[in-house]
Amino acid sequence: MKLVYILSQRYSGSTLLSFLLGTHSDVATIGERRKFYIHSFEKKGSDTLRCSCGQFFPDCEHWKSLKEGVSDRINIKTINTNPTEFRLSDNKYIRKGLFELLKLSLKYNSPLLRIPLQSKLKSFSQFNRVLVEESLKLDGADVFLDSSKVIDHLIFLSMIEAFDIKVVWLTRDPRAQVNSALKYNKWSVADATERWKIEMQENQFWLKKLKINYVSLNYEALCHDPTVEMNRLLNFLELNPEDFSLDFREQTQHIMGNYNMRLGSDSKIVERKEWLETLSQEQIRTIESMTKDYKAYYSKTV
Repeated sequence: MKLVYILSQRYSGSTLLSFLLGTHSDVATIGERRKFYIHSFEKKGSDTLRCSCGQFFPDCEHWKSLKEGVSDRINIKTINTNPTEFRLSDNKYIRKGLFELLKLSLKYNSPLLRIPLQSKLKSFSQFNRVLVEESLKLDGADVFLDSSKVIDHLIFLSMIEAFDIKVVWLTRDPRAQVNSALKYNKWSVADATERWKIEMQENQFWLKKLKINYVSLNYEALCHDPTVEMNRLLNFLELNPEDFSLDFREQTQHIMGNYNMRLGSDSKIVERKEWLETLSQEQIRTIESMTKDYKAYYSKTV
């Protein structure tokens, strides 16, 4: 099965890209696959959250059909941790330790380290494989798009033999990225910038280690010339560039992701440049000083 994974940091335009790719007739997507289980089976707020079609998740016919398709093939009662979040344990400390063990096994090519995790990994593999199969069947598509973003999920997905994975690594100007991070976290500019760098390095390491085929896409470039960038992307994904639309709201889609983006009405693709007004010159200088080796990711339109 062909699976396209959008790897990005938060607030990098992954929901926009999901909508654009979702207009292609060969692509099936629910946006962030990682959120499927909690919205479908855990009942933690799903009754008050809306699908991008506008319906509450329990009322969305597409969502109900997908949930039923998965339930018909998997006994949900046997699942004790969230399989689309790859939750190895409900205890966050144990979960972190087990995931570090998994990464060590991959980093040093040591399958023996994964023996304590085999049962969970098998369960995760089955659930996510069935979810993708049912989504592809429901949409009559050949390619499943997952915009779950984080590298941790890509690591898990890479271990599912049924998936033929290609990655779109979506990046954004670090100054804009840090500005967004500051709005939602109580971090200093230096701390937010350092976190951005660490995540970039982690992504680079695992893409190389896992030998995953990927293409880089810059958010600012996508906004500046969406036709050129989407054609380049679709060619990489071996999808017909003529079979998608920049008017991503012309058809109903069923996407999880950025709340305002998925429920908005504006289909105009505009680069967000709030950082130019929000950040002080001193803050900008700090970010630029710390990311001087990452200038390839700076916006070309500023």
